Amino acid sequence: MTRAVWEAATLRLFDDKYSLVATGPRTHEDWRVDAVAVMKRDFADPRGWSVLDWDRDNAEEMAAHGRAYPFDHPTVELLNQSLHQFDPGTAHPLLVALTDDWCRLRNAPGFPEEQERLFEDARTLLTRYQEPFECYTNLDHVEGNTATDASGLSSSWSSLTQYTGDYGLIVVSDTEIGLFWSFNPI
Repeated sequence: MTRAVWEAATLRLFDDKYSLVATGPRTHEDWRVDAVAVMKRDFADPRGWSVLDWDRDNAEEMAAHGRAYPFDHPTVELLNQSLHQFDPGTAHPLLVALTDDWCRLRNAPGFPEEQERLFEDARTLLTRYQEPFECYTNLDHVEGNTATDASGLSSSWSSLTQYTGDYGLIVVSDTEIGLFWSFNPI
């Protein structure tokens, strides 16, 4: 895995989607502390790789809503209540589904015509975190069923913003926290 390969896959999947793709260091026993730090932009990518952050320079919104904007005051407790663990083997379709405004795999840009390329880009992003890693999402249909295909149609989620929709994936490895989040402000 190289920086160029990872960044190219990130841009192909998320460059035209209102999203946040960032990785921070894993420094606490409770990974949620590190995930909140990534949401609040209190981190540097451990490898110095690019962060895709549409709101990084949105000083007006950050002044009004805090550094975590568009997240609505994330805390360890909120993540504990809002996120559900699921099978990492189903994470790559979820990453592709995150490119659709309503988190539907079948509506993801380029799907199904470019399904294999999209899945390969998603697998490339996940390869950075080196197995074994854990995966968490705010999509409710995975709760209590770690074998669920997280890319399926979800009609409910635990919102972490004030937007109509926000869908995400957090990848937790021994050394890094990866955050992949898409926002639907409609």
